[in-house]
Amino acid sequence: MTDSDKNASDLEAALLRSRSTDGMTRNRAITELAEYIQDERAVARLHEMLDDEVVTMQVDAADVLARQGGIGGLFLVLDEIGRRREDPDADYMANRLYELDASGEVEILATVEPISSQLSENGIIGFRQLKTLRGQG
Repeated sequence: MTDSDKNASDLEAALLRSRSTDGMTRNRAITELAEYIQDERAVARLHEMLDDEVVTMQVDAADVLARQGGIGGLFLVLDEIGRRREDPDADYMANRLYELDASGEVEILATVEPISSQLSENGIIGFRQLKTLRGQG
């Protein structure tokens, strides 16, 4: 088995675990998927997990996408926050982005502001929500 075969196999296993009915297994899979953030299948699954039935999964998936997913990951999370603007559970994701930005761990506002015109309508709403949380809205 080559390294790429092993990586593909490991990714497939992480994707499978991310769909487990066991919450702890799904949560650990988020960390595993972060290792494959350059693979569109990992990003797609993390994106799906932004709407998981368990808020912890949503927040942890948002954290991985914001920290490691680059601009695309940030856009996915902001879009989800905007799409679910009436859902109190989405506030937890917004609060996590606030924490990352306020602490300087991930400079979300400074990164997104210059390219905010590229956000979807929901992404703009999510971005405005984050700016409001940061006292800039």
